[in-house]
Amino acid sequence: MESSVPDFILFLGRFHPLVVHLPIGFLIFAFMFELYGRWKRDSTVSVGIEFALLAGALSAAVACVLGYMLSLSGDYEQAMLDTHFWFGIATTLVTFFAWSIRSGKLNIPKLSGLKPNMAGLTLVVVLVGITGHYGGNLTHGSDYLVKYAPFGRKEKVVLPPIDKLEDAAVYDYLVNPILDAKCTSCHNSSKKKGGLSLQDSMAITKGGKNGEAFIAGDVAKSEMMRRVMLNPHHEDYMPPEGKTPLTDEEKSILSFWIEKANADFRVTMGELETPEEIISIASNILGLEDVTGKSGIPLPKVGLVNEEILKDIAGAGFKVRELIFESGLYEAVLPPHFIDSKNGDDLDGKLEKLLPMKDNIIWLSLKDNGVQDRHLKTIGQFVNLQKVELEKNPITDMGIAEITGIQSITGLNLYQTKITASSFDNFIKMKGLERVYAWGTAITEEEVARFAEKQNRPAIIMGM
Repeated sequence: MESSVPDFILFLGRFHPLVVHLPIGFLIFAFMFELYGRWKRDSTVSVGIEFALLAGALSAAVACVLGYMLSLSGDYEQAMLDTHFWFGIATTLVTFFAWSIRSGKLNIPKLSGLKPNMAGLTLVVVLVGITGHYGGNLTHGSDYLVKYAPFGRKEKVVLPPIDKLEDAAVYDYLVNPILDAKCTSCHNSSKKKGGLSLQDSMAITKGGKNGEAFIAGDVAKSEMMRRVMLNPHHEDYMPPEGKTPLTDEEKSILSFWIEKANADFRVTMGELETPEEIISIASNILGLEDVTGKSGIPLPKVGLVNEEILKDIAGAGFKVRELIFESGLYEAVLPPHFIDSKNGDDLDGKLEKLLPMKDNIIWLSLKDNGVQDRHLKTIGQFVNLQKVELEKNPITDMGIAEITGIQSITGLNLYQTKITASSFDNFIKMKGLERVYAWGTAITEEEVARFAEKQNRPAIIMGM
């Protein structure tokens, strides 16, 4: 549908999430003022309530129009979209009705003995809540509001534990957790960006507006893989800015599933001829012994993290994901641009928030967040880190020296940092380090070639 809708309409429609918060604020303000006026018996607030109702009604009408424009993109589940839309219309009409009564524009004698102002405002607030709930469902999924409620939640489907990698179904144990963590927030049954849902095997098989997401046996023609492999600055790159990108290991698993497993939803690892690299990655993901010895660094044994600590860290802006069920091992990601020149000093405090679970974090991503050398001194306490993404930060060779004591790091992304070839000595000190992504730095191809002649050194990768 999107191709038949003028771009300007879709452009305007995308202002809906911005405008829709205006009526919410105005209407809650009117309701609270009504309560205050009745409590204090203060009639002077009446003018403020009247203004808030009118502003709320007008901004709600604008939000409805923009919401309709946004709906023309076809990215949302129709039944839920219709429910949200009509509740939005009802909220707008009831708000205009409440304003008409409050301002005296509408005089209904039968209501003279009642309290229409309070009743109208209460109804408006209820409608705002219901409309917002369905809007949240459209954007974040149907279980967004109650997902973490202490009651009535659905039991999480837990896969049975396995002792051997050969027993793992490739899709269930490896592919689906990746899609669930990185893709389904935008591609689910409620919100289908590009008409695509990745919520289950049936939805994946159906594909989206651009056809099938995965072409069995052909990674190059699989639209999803094409997008995740693009330059992050490309307009088609997935996931979009602000979302956590797939790691190299996750891309390798998806490619393996498409090419070697023919995108089969039932095939197990034991039924396939599996490269050692994939065996190593899959073993680490599932917390099994890596029989290839490729990873070199065994997964640490740690205790579980207190739920309050996880909530505190999430409140600081980090996206935290347990990599293996009930392992206590986590990936911590601070979304790019979360820290900028205006709140640069906040990063110190946010990193301090991670310290209570420093032994539990094995993957850490702080890309493009103004990380400086002094911050790496704090990161140096995370003794079990295995993969660290620090690209697009103003760190130098002095900062790298602060993390040389972490012998478990296998991958280090330093793309577009200020490091030089002086860091080569630091890399050698990190015994577990296998690869360093260093393009966009002051390091030259000639310096990398000379470094490659040394024994027991990591690979320096200068481009994709």
